[in-house]
Amino acid sequence: MNRFLRHSVLFLFAASALIVGIGCSDRLPPLPPTVPISAKVTLDGKPLQKARIAFSPALPGPASNGQVVNGEVLDLWTNGQKQGVAIGEYTVTIYDQPMEANAVDLVPDKYGLLSEGISVTVTEAGPNEFLFELKRK
Repeated sequence: MNRFLRHSVLFLFAASALIVGIGCSDRLPPLPPTVPISAKVTLDGKPLQKARIAFSPALPGPASNGQVVNGEVLDLWTNGQKQGVAIGEYTVTIYDQPMEANAVDLVPDKYGLLSEGISVTVTEAGPNEFLFELKRK
């Protein structure tokens, strides 16, 4: 291998190692503290059977996502790393889970839009109990 080619290969290897090292470092800021919430979701007065729910922060910050099962909000995680929701103001969106063939779309599309979402405030003192009453019409 000639000298130029050998130095080029070594340079590329070193640059790749540096990029991988920087990309894998833990330089992300820590997540803020989270608090538990209690939430129920109804559709036309009946518990919503199955959906996804997202708490999108009004100000820059981490979002929280979870599931709705039999009208209860379950398994709510902030950035997929911490259970609960960080303190702050949010727009809540509720939408159908990815559907299987022949599944029925239950949640009206407007509830899945940030522009039509439901505003809530999560506080440190609580009680952070929410009832989301969705209507088809």
